[in-house]
Amino acid sequence: MSITTTAIVQEYGAFYQDAGQNKKRILSMLSQGRQITNLATPIKTDDTIFRLANASFRTLVQPFQKAFTQKGGVDIVPNEIRVFRFKIDDEFMPDELYATWLGFLTAKQVDRKEWPFVKWLIEVYYARQIDQDMELNEYYKGVYAAPASGVAGADGTGMNGLKKILQDGVDAETINTINIGPLDKDQIFDQVEMFTDQIAEVYQGISMDICMSQYWCKKYLQDKRAQGFYQNKSDQDINTGIDFTPLKIKGLASMVETNDIFCTPSENFLHISPATVTKNTFKLEESKRSVAVLGDWSEGLGFGINQAVWTNIPKTI
Repeated sequence: MSITTTAIVQEYGAFYQDAGQNKKRILSMLSQGRQITNLATPIKTDDTIFRLANASFRTLVQPFQKAFTQKGGVDIVPNEIRVFRFKIDDEFMPDELYATWLGFLTAKQVDRKEWPFVKWLIEVYYARQIDQDMELNEYYKGVYAAPASGVAGADGTGMNGLKKILQDGVDAETINTINIGPLDKDQIFDQVEMFTDQIAEVYQGISMDICMSQYWCKKYLQDKRAQGFYQNKSDQDINTGIDFTPLKIKGLASMVETNDIFCTPSENFLHISPATVTKNTFKLEESKRSVAVLGDWSEGLGFGINQAVWTNIPKTI
């Protein structure tokens, strides 16, 4: 990691002067935390592939007769959720801050990995950026690509995210696709109702989140407000619930700039992660005057039963 302090030095000088500055004066833009995994059921396992089996049952009931007439059956097919490995590798020289306005983040002790700058990076940069990278690049839009040897992997290539999982399931005819046409900001209220009408009736009485981008969530609420039969005093009276159902819409940052909709019961939406490793465990190494930060973890997302998932993503093959 390069530490760019050129503008700081130009403005404040190439020296450190204690003027009461501290970490609270280093401001940064808001970052996106993890969101979509909060909708999922957590599964803790050290398996690298979480294997499941889906059973479907044939009907049993028939009219009575004295003769034995066999009827019924069970179909069992495999289903698995892959767990992907992620890492961060970073290295920097904190001495670059020494003769700058940021000198308060350095220290006199020789062990540089104990300097305040390193602690600040872990708390403000690494932990938050990991959450944002996973939410915006990996969880929904990610498409796994094996890294080239010795080259840092590109954004969004660490795992197969939900968009690919949904598309693959629709193409394999294991995930249900519902045609409601291209999303229209002036018709989205009716389109969402049309979408929920085509969910299997046995599931329509189960509370589910109808997931979409935050943009389309807002457009749904605006279109709901535009319906003449909603006599509300303010926008706060218009909720995300879908009339006459326990369903509600959910805007997700991970689905930004997509026109996708999907839903499934939370019990069927699974977040797989190891029981023994956490994402915010970092290893610090010091070599000469450089500090290296390393971290690695594993996780995956998927569905327990594909047939209990509905989306507006069309089939491509």
